[in-house]
Amino acid sequence: MCGIFGIVYADGSREPDDARLQRTIALLGHRGPDGRGTYREAGVGLGHTRLSLLDLDERSNQPLWDPEGRYGLVYNGEIYNFKELRQDLEARGLRFRTTSDTEVLLLSLITDGAEATLPRLQGMYAFAFFDRQERSLVLSRDRFGIKPLVLYQDDQQLLFASEVKAFQPWVNLRPNGPYMIRYLMQFGQPVRDKCLFENVTIVPPGALIRIKVGETPRFSNHCDLTEMIDPGKAEELARLSDEQVIDRADELLQSSVEQMLFADTPVGALCSGGVDSSLLMAMAAKRHNNLAIFHANVVGPLSEYDAAAALAKHLKLDLVTVEVHDSDFVDRMAEVLLHYEQPFSYHPHSIPFLLVSKLVQEHRVKAVLTGEGSDECFLGYSRLAQKPFWDFYGRQMDRLAGLVRRVPMIGDQLWPAHDKMHALIGQMLGQFEGPRRQRRVWARYRELTGKEPDRNIQTLEQLGFHLRTLLHRNDTMGMTASIEARFPFLDERLVETAINLPFRHKIRWDSGVWEKEHPFVRDKWILRRVADRYLPKSLSQRKKLGFPVSAYRRMDIACDYFKDALVADWFDLTESDLEFLLGEADQRLKTRLVMLETWGQVFFSGQSLGAISDKLRQHVSFRSVQK
Repeated sequence: MCGIFGIVYADGSREPDDARLQRTIALLGHRGPDGRGTYREAGVGLGHTRLSLLDLDERSNQPLWDPEGRYGLVYNGEIYNFKELRQDLEARGLRFRTTSDTEVLLLSLITDGAEATLPRLQGMYAFAFFDRQERSLVLSRDRFGIKPLVLYQDDQQLLFASEVKAFQPWVNLRPNGPYMIRYLMQFGQPVRDKCLFENVTIVPPGALIRIKVGETPRFSNHCDLTEMIDPGKAEELARLSDEQVIDRADELLQSSVEQMLFADTPVGALCSGGVDSSLLMAMAAKRHNNLAIFHANVVGPLSEYDAAAALAKHLKLDLVTVEVHDSDFVDRMAEVLLHYEQPFSYHPHSIPFLLVSKLVQEHRVKAVLTGEGSDECFLGYSRLAQKPFWDFYGRQMDRLAGLVRRVPMIGDQLWPAHDKMHALIGQMLGQFEGPRRQRRVWARYRELTGKEPDRNIQTLEQLGFHLRTLLHRNDTMGMTASIEARFPFLDERLVETAINLPFRHKIRWDSGVWEKEHPFVRDKWILRRVADRYLPKSLSQRKKLGFPVSAYRRMDIACDYFKDALVADWFDLTESDLEFLLGEADQRLKTRLVMLETWGQVFFSGQSLGAISDKLRQHVSFRSVQK
């Protein structure tokens, strides 16, 4: 809902320059067009841009201070249970000057401290809490990583912000060579710790950082999703009948939708045509008069417009649509990269997401419900439904490979062992985030349950890397148009239930299912059964497509695009080196090279977005869609 910024000087004596602070706030203006505020004193500067959804009055602008002026807060997010927290504080004698969740968070931190407050918060947030008397700051990010928080640190200063570009008035940003290599090696985008900018750290979800002016910051975690592993709850859920489990999921999701519709401004919904967003809209339409629903129609054979239109007709709502064409994937690339702040080939649907966010903005809606989190909680990805087949196939291939390798002299040549070095190097450049997290999750499961992890551990695994990349896409593309995305499937109570829910309620055999990716296997079983109560089966049992786009798979890039390229400078490539590279590269690598080069031009060339886009138009074209 907002943009935040702060700077802390190591020596504690310098006062941040006001002109640079104002430039910083201007760079975050899209995140908060409704209000701007700054504060500075010796050693510390704070900034905030406000997108007002609760208590639209200026009294809730930030930094927000307590009546005595000792404590201040810059905050980005929504605390959905703020009314209950406020009632508790009022029962203890505290008085409020606003009706905002910001003041509830501020007074909770003052009264109870961060360690007691953070576990009680239900919602999404990134904030900095400043104590003027102690000259100290507390920074934190929500448990799922919905709201962004990045740090820059060198010998002289520590900066934090909602976006990396906010650091530009204060430091010279430089590309991070190892992470560029990792990106080109086909690994997914960085979502925690290091990133494509040198000295910039992406704060992990659930982090708690304490900063005292003149001292070294202290990093810790206030929560971990493994804390939601609850053997008692798992046993309770295992005893329930199918219908009772469906009732439980239905009630929890209804409650979450109701909480996230609360605002002092209009709230709408994004309609992809899939079961997740369709179910959310069906529930929301029962609680919201004339719910505004928005759809990005990627024109072509992958279009999901018909499903979205069928949902709108079923709910008797007007569907507002923006068409997305091949040309948009060139015309909007530079703009997306400016706000995504890293190449987005991992999520090419960022282009449609940007365009539908701008459509929402045009209709004066400030917040939208979206379906992210459902596939992670209830295992809706095809690869997870296919896993039993591939596990069986892999075991048979391992047995066969073992037999072949026993052939004297030539066995290893006939069936060489799989080379894991490529993957290991990529993981090394990412500080082994993936395998380390998996080991930690599995160890925690054993500790809490006394058992070896079963197939149900996949929910916890899915709530890690991939989900955070989706949340990053939704946040950055939505906030480009000053739109806040809300995620009913990431309600803490619903996620805790999903983590402990037996696997049979997520994926199960079903003779009535025929999808070529996973025949006779129904993914996301419980959610589809809930959806049967609200939607026709043509929508509730519809195959997942995942916002499909094909433009970058059909993209042709002229070699001249890389003439005098930043990529050539970064990797010390001659013109003939580049020609050889582009001649040998497959489509995925070519796409990544184009995005990496364009990202570099956006952040390091000094060119306007218009000039960068013109160059792309001159050198990029698309092959027609094969019918």
